[in-house]
Amino acid sequence: MRKTVLILGICCLLAAPAWAGGGFSLFGSYSEVSDEGQSFGAGARISFGDARWVGDLTWTWYERADDIVILTDPLIEDDLQIIPTDLGVRYIIPTQGSFQPYIGGGFTYFYANLNHGRAENSLGGYVLAGFNLGKSGTKFFGEVLYRMGESNMSYEPTPGSIIKEKVDVGGIGVNVGLVWTF
Repeated sequence: MRKTVLILGICCLLAAPAWAGGGFSLFGSYSEVSDEGQSFGAGARISFGDARWVGDLTWTWYERADDIVILTDPLIEDDLQIIPTDLGVRYIIPTQGSFQPYIGGGFTYFYANLNHGRAENSLGGYVLAGFNLGKSGTKFFGEVLYRMGESNMSYEPTPGSIIKEKVDVGGIGVNVGLVWTF
């Protein structure tokens, strides 16, 4: 599945110049990866659409958040990594100047990794609000987003006994970077 998403992303990147109103973004990110931890990361976005409505395919990589409490009874801590892939739409609010605010939302597929346990990938959603700043083909952007999602995590502390728990893998995040439009 990961290879399929990677190949799809590369194909979309190569086809992006053919889309009217398309763009490509690179950004730094900070986000909650669970109720217990936060992480810094980096991401890329491919956009397509027109001056008002834009569709987005966004991929964000976050480094592992250390010592996250997965289970409380018995207490199990593990290193958690979340890699969200977002597919959504944004509405760019028309303005006269170089400041262009937008709102949006869509679906998120969460890739979840643990060091010692097993984590299931899951589907969730997101909402965001942000802005583009600039008039030329290269612009600065900033946005705040909230992702919603849960992942089933399981551990086998002794052979034959499996402990399962649903863990919140969403939370608030901030993205800041550059967007190139064509």
